[in-house]
Amino acid sequence: MNALLQPRSIGVTPWLSPEDIALVRSQFAGIGRDADGFARDFYEILFSISPLVRAMFRGPMQEQRAKLLRMLTLAMSLLDSPAALATPLAALGERHRAYGVLALDYDHAGDALLRALALHLGDAFDERARAAWGRLYVAIASAMQAAHA
Repeated sequence: MNALLQPRSIGVTPWLSPEDIALVRSQFAGIGRDADGFARDFYEILFSISPLVRAMFRGPMQEQRAKLLRMLTLAMSLLDSPAALATPLAALGERHRAYGVLALDYDHAGDALLRALALHLGDAFDERARAAWGRLYVAIASAMQAAHA
């Protein structure tokens, strides 16, 4: 497993620093100019990393991209109070369990997210940004996977 994607719990350190929260929010706002393109790239990268995951998506991908962006928007709005993410992430994790999502799929999704961010943010996606986004993703994925237990 990618060392950046080691499981952590929501509300447990290390969480994002106030500076990292500002950075992640600012970068996400910048992505908003081409949010659907970002989501499209995320899924293209995910399916290239893990082609078998594509079969889990039965509805229109435009709807799936919108769901991804809504969840990221929710996460951005709650970065200052990560414990508030626990309930919606547990529900999302339950739905993903029902779809057949495995632990390895979370690793692939994290990798796809970081690659899509790098693609859309260019030089702004430096090591500090990568680490902040990685911590955020790990916290989200860990909370979702906890619903599998």
